Amino acid sequence: MKASDYPHMLTSYHQGWDELKSRHPASLKILLSLVIPLSLLPAAMILYAGGVNGNYYAPEAPFSRWIAVATIFFCAEIVTVSLMATVIRQVAAIRDFSTDRDSAYLLAALAAVPLWLSALTLFVPSIAFNALCGAIGLGAAFCLLYHGVPSLLGTTEDIEAQDVAYLVMSVGAAAWALLCALVLVPLFF
Repeated sequence: MKASDYPHMLTSYHQGWDELKSRHPASLKILLSLVIPLSLLPAAMILYAGGVNGNYYAPEAPFSRWIAVATIFFCAEIVTVSLMATVIRQVAAIRDFSTDRDSAYLLAALAAVPLWLSALTLFVPSIAFNALCGAIGLGAAFCLLYHGVPSLLGTTEDIEAQDVAYLVMSVGAAAWALLCALVLVPLFF
């Protein structure tokens, strides 16, 4: 897949998706080349926000707490992608789609990319801006799930593909909210 295909994957069922399906990368390769490197980005941005703008976000939190939060968040991201892949497989199985672990893991990892990139907004010390960009990232993740389900899970039934995408999106939104809580709760208590 070319990097230029990625934006089109938000709105297309085929551009970029078909190439990924034909390549069929293994989960371990996805973990090492996509999940771990991009999971480091939010952790690094949490450390940046704590070091540079810590007084804005959590005035009472020492930098050691920011380090702990970044570490916990990094580990939680890795686990969350695996859990989302399992959810994708389970929901697909309920709907009688045949999917394998690698395709589900790829879809979960690709859907997380906008959320990882939304961490870059921590360069700007504005909670409203950060929250807005996080919501946009969540919306982009939903678009990727919606358009990736038919291609990677191998269905042509629009209604069933939408049903799977919406179920997975609901679980994904809950997981995203929990990850955000992992950052906020330790900083204030």
